[in-house]
Amino acid sequence: MGQDKNVKRFGSFVKRVVAGSAGMGIILFVLYWIVVSQTSNNPVKEQTKQTGRLIFTMFYTAMQNGWGEREIDMMTQRINQDQDKMHVELYRGPLVEALYGKRAEEKPFRMINEDEISLAEEGMIRYRYAIKFEHACLQCHINADIGNTAGVLELVFPLGDFSVSSGYLVKMMTAIFIVTLLSISFVLYRMLKRQFILPLDDFVTQVDTIMSHKDLRKEVVVNMTIAELDHLKNAFNKLRGELADSFETIKHSAEKDELTGVYNRLKLNEVLTRYAQSPLAASMLLFDLDKFKPINDRYGHDVGDEVLKRFANVILQNLKGRDYVFRLGGDEFLALLPHTQAIDAELIALQIQEELRSTPLVVDHGMIVIGCSYGLVYSEDIGHSFDELFRKADQSMYADKNAKNVSR
Repeated sequence: MGQDKNVKRFGSFVKRVVAGSAGMGIILFVLYWIVVSQTSNNPVKEQTKQTGRLIFTMFYTAMQNGWGEREIDMMTQRINQDQDKMHVELYRGPLVEALYGKRAEEKPFRMINEDEISLAEEGMIRYRYAIKFEHACLQCHINADIGNTAGVLELVFPLGDFSVSSGYLVKMMTAIFIVTLLSISFVLYRMLKRQFILPLDDFVTQVDTIMSHKDLRKEVVVNMTIAELDHLKNAFNKLRGELADSFETIKHSAEKDELTGVYNRLKLNEVLTRYAQSPLAASMLLFDLDKFKPINDRYGHDVGDEVLKRFANVILQNLKGRDYVFRLGGDEFLALLPHTQAIDAELIALQIQEELRSTPLVVDHGMIVIGCSYGLVYSEDIGHSFDELFRKADQSMYADKNAKNVSR
């Protein structure tokens, strides 16, 4: 069953790796397409701009030399005839048309203010060069200002005529490699962080919290998808549970009287410390067996131990679950009854005396009638005044013994 669980977790982890790899592949493909596009277009754009500016310089020089519209058209036709792979068109802008009139045969076009480059058709690239008015142009074009668009020079080139330098290719391939390496490293880091680093860090934090607060009952709860880490978490929780159980067992043993099973003085000190922090109204009953020493002398310590066990059981049976019973030593027992008035505590003490008298302890040599004396005090603040209350309870118990004329 555990093997199947680990297999499922491993399969889930593999699926996440595959999904991450697929996503990384898509990202790399997009990056590659962008880089390759830039590798091809940047040199093409630069060469196209240089060609367009060179042709415009030819036209501009001709116009400065007095060439008119007819000569410019002839120059355009000559260029298109000589360069069968390149097509040139020269369009006049609105300001030129307003001054010299519109040409009937001129094709409609879209005016632009900045240079444009785009794909014209398969294997062809179109470059539109925005012709701007300069200072020298204003001598003829009196209706324009410097920087206005005079027209558009359009060039169409075969894309295959351009070449890319080896140095540029090396730079772009280096960029592709670096981008790819960084992307893979980033994805691997994210996966390791999510699958390993963060769960392990959470695990360590919870363990530190448990150890610092000494709270062995608190379980480590971490979603660990890696089988080894999950096994480590389960092993720690198992060890923590065993330590908690062992600690509780040791603590329970340390607080209990080994013979009678009631609390000892160590537990009494803990209870009084807790009550000292907040006032507690309670009754205190101090019990002592009557003529216990003669019982030990006559029947032996084994029988004496049985008498003590019987005494402790009768006290426990007559108290409420929230009350405390402590063996102070020998045959002396102390009962703390929180929120119990003195009259109710005295009724409990009388019931204990009656039950002990009415149910003798059967031993090999006969029956032993067990008697006890008690002292009772009540206080609104047990924790702060215990010593004084204990002294009064002891005096009360001693008076009870004297009234029955028995020894302690």
